[in-house]
Amino acid sequence: MIRGCLVIFATLLLAGTVLSGAFVWDAFLASPSGDISATTFVVNSGESVKVISERLKQEGLLVSPRFFEWYVWLTGTQTDFQSGMFSLEPGLSYRTLVAVLTNAQAQEVRVTFPEGYTLKNMEEVIMVAFPNFSSSLWEVATGVESSLFASGTHILGGIPKGQGLEGYLFPDTYRFRTDVTADVIAETMVLTLKRRLSETGVVIPDDLVMENGLTFHELLTVASIVEKEAATEEDMKIVAGIFLKRLEIGMALQACSTVNFITGKNDPGVSAEDQAINSPYNTYQVVGLPPGPIGNPGMNALNAVLEPTPTAYFYFLTTPEGDMKYAQTYEEHIAHKYRYLK
Repeated sequence: MIRGCLVIFATLLLAGTVLSGAFVWDAFLASPSGDISATTFVVNSGESVKVISERLKQEGLLVSPRFFEWYVWLTGTQTDFQSGMFSLEPGLSYRTLVAVLTNAQAQEVRVTFPEGYTLKNMEEVIMVAFPNFSSSLWEVATGVESSLFASGTHILGGIPKGQGLEGYLFPDTYRFRTDVTADVIAETMVLTLKRRLSETGVVIPDDLVMENGLTFHELLTVASIVEKEAATEEDMKIVAGIFLKRLEIGMALQACSTVNFITGKNDPGVSAEDQAINSPYNTYQVVGLPPGPIGNPGMNALNAVLEPTPTAYFYFLTTPEGDMKYAQTYEEHIAHKYRYLK
């Protein structure tokens, strides 16, 4: 009888030793395999340790959720987990996993918005960078009801009623925490526009009327069109000069980019049907500027409108190869169309 009890005790002791060894290994000594790539793991706000551990197992980042939960309990870190996006490798010890997931500095995401992107384009970039992001919150943060209108930011004071922040979000590369809000992204980009203008010596008067007679809102509007119509800094300055000259004499801008803004297309030469669309953004039908920017311009386009290149040209087109062809007369412009846009 005593011998049988000793056998059972020895078996339990051995099992306990094995389990303890396994726990110690997973808790402190496990290390990732060098040939396995990291996985992006998102901790949602308010998730329990049990839910997190089960999802870690599902992602192949954890062998035993129960052991992991024991370790969290033993270390008293149940309430220390942070929401956000984390980069994790399979095989990490419990100690390392907990250290990463309880780090208040959640992973940052690098986001790039190219020049000319619209608010909708930017939303698409954000939705990829932040999988848990809400598109509706972005639309509110940058739309006509944006909280930034009540912030007192000077450059937003000239936005006409019914217009959102299109044109006012500076295209650049940013780093945001994974728990960033739509309002913070929008505000950061508006303030970056203001800072970049200041850095290049551009003074924005209190009344928001620039030295060239354009309001700041009109400046952004012209620059947003120039951004879409020309690729190089030199061509932007020439195209800006053409558009400003047309505005001065009351000639329609006839910019394909403004029609594309209506249709959502990206046609270098819009169809006659699209040119006939009834919209205040259709510069083939309406003389003057559209109500607001058609995208968010970069510094080259802004500087081009502030310092355009004076020429005798009134017309231009872009060849399929991307070359710009300028003309002084309509007849010369038509000849260029037949020659280069066959």
